[in-house]
Amino acid sequence: MASIHHPSEHAAHDAHPDDPIQALQRDHDLVRMLADKYRNSRSADVRKQAATQLLQAIHTHSRLEESVFYPGVRKIEPNLVAHFEEDHLNVDDMLAALEDMRGDDPRARKMMREMIDAVLAHIREEEEELFPMLRLANLDLSAVGLEMQVFEANLVHMQAQFGRRGIRH
Repeated sequence: MASIHHPSEHAAHDAHPDDPIQALQRDHDLVRMLADKYRNSRSADVRKQAATQLLQAIHTHSRLEESVFYPGVRKIEPNLVAHFEEDHLNVDDMLAALEDMRGDDPRARKMMREMIDAVLAHIREEEEELFPMLRLANLDLSAVGLEMQVFEANLVHMQAQFGRRGIRH
C-alpha cells in the first residue's frame, strides 16, 4: 500500500523506496490509523468510511505479504513465517464474513473489532520479531521490495478494473 499516501510516509519512502520492511511498516501505520479512526469515531459515516478503507488496506497488504514478502524471507525463519501465514488465514476468514454482512449488522461491528484486534496483534509480532530478525540477517531485500512494488501496482490496477466488494451499507 505504499501507493496510499499519508503524512509519515514521505521521509521513509524517499530514503529506500525498494526496502520491503519500510513499505510494510508504512502499511502497518496506515492500518493503525484507520483502526483508530474506526474505533474512536462517534460518527457512523466516519466509521463506515474507515471500515471500507481498512478492509481494503488489510486485503491488499495480506496479498502482498503472502504472495511476495513471505516467500522472499521464508528461509530466515520458516516457522515464524508459517505462524504469520496462519494469522492471515484467520483474518481472511473474518474479511470474507464481513464482506457478506451489512455494515449496520451488530455482528459486523463485533467481528470488525475482533479482526482489528487480531490484525494489530499480528502487526506487533511482525514488527517486534520478524522485522528485527531480517535486519540482523543483513540480507539485501531490494529485489523483494521491487517485486512487492510491481505486485502491488498490478493488484491495485486489477481492483480498480474489477471493483472490490466491501461491507454493504
